[in-house]
Amino acid sequence: MKNKKIIDISDNRTLLSKFSYLYAKINRLMNHFKKAALSAFAGQAAFFMILSFFPFFMFLLSLFRYTPFTKSMLLKTASALVPEYFRNYLGSIINEIYNVQTGAVLSATIIVAIWLGSKAFLSLIQGLNSVYNLDETRNYIIIRIYSFFYTVVFAILIVVILTVIVFGNKLYYYIRQHFPFTEKPLASIINVRAVISFLVLFLFFWLLYVILPNRKATFTHQIPGALVASAGWLIFSYIYSFYVNNINNYSKFYGPMTTMALLMLWLYACMYILFLGGMLNHLLEKKYRQKQKKLTNNSKI
Repeated sequence: MKNKKIIDISDNRTLLSKFSYLYAKINRLMNHFKKAALSAFAGQAAFFMILSFFPFFMFLLSLFRYTPFTKSMLLKTASALVPEYFRNYLGSIINEIYNVQTGAVLSATIIVAIWLGSKAFLSLIQGLNSVYNLDETRNYIIIRIYSFFYTVVFAILIVVILTVIVFGNKLYYYIRQHFPFTEKPLASIINVRAVISFLVLFLFFWLLYVILPNRKATFTHQIPGALVASAGWLIFSYIYSFYVNNINNYSKFYGPMTTMALLMLWLYACMYILFLGGMLNHLLEKKYRQKQKKLTNNSKI
């Protein structure tokens, strides 16, 4: 009987020690999250992304002037693809672009878009440096070059992801209706769009985790965070897509601010997921270094 009590007490102590260890781990992780200020950097990056979205969108529309697209073709296509409450606003922008000499406007919009977008990527660099406990020592011009390059790539990536994942079905039905011969190849692309999007996102995040933080990184150690961030982006994007496809009931009450609020939420969540991937890489790298150090010390003994 006494032995049974001793075993029960030892089991309770074991459970208590495991719980204490787990609590200490979670508490340390939460303190690391708090110290890294992920929420602040994610909000800052999302804010500048939103600001750069509109001039970048105007820049894209301005480029259509130099293509075979006519104003009527562009208006018809845009009307079929955007929500109803955005059509008048978008139509006025298209009319202005085609009716006004836009050389200066084109230059101004691309400068503003890239400047605001690069500010967003400066926030990403600062956030990732905070995640990895790094101080920024690189030349300011080098950082601006990184920011400029990733701004352009990221803007294209956002347009592709939103178009393929969020509005993919609407785009597919529209193209199939007007160009029936494209039905089979488009259906094949739609069926594997998740795989394509995942691979593109993975490659982008993998390079981002290697290049942006101020340290020499091994390529293999950035894979776990890139995998998690890519999966997180896609999962959240599909949730966003489901909401967009069922948005009509809500838009009658909230109006056009519904889509804007959802876009801001989507970007903020995506930025946060990006930082979480970096945090995972940092923790795994730290654990790997501790393990290697322990093995080195044991080999010396």
